[in-house]
Amino acid sequence: MQRGLVVSDKSERAANYFKAFRKELLEITHAAGYEHPCELKMSDLKMNTSDRYQSKNMDEIFDYTKSTVNFKGMNEAVSCDFLGASPSKK
Repeated sequence: MQRGLVVSDKSERAANYFKAFRKELLEITHAAGYEHPCELKMSDLKMNTSDRYQSKNMDEIFDYTKSTVNFKGMNEAVSCDFLGASPSKK
């Protein structure tokens, strides 16, 4: 099976998957009325809990409350050192 693995093909497929996933996540985020995925709350997300279309909020299922993220807008997020921006020089 290892001989059948072509890394360049798989890496391109993985990159395409993540691009599509990012697009879908942003669409869901915007449909929920948020600007950035970090603003989503566990209570915003539902998960099916049975084959009979029953669902619960994820905070109920996992008994977890997500910490609030201090998000002030994309302009500030773009310059954040933790999100890939160049570290600020002090």
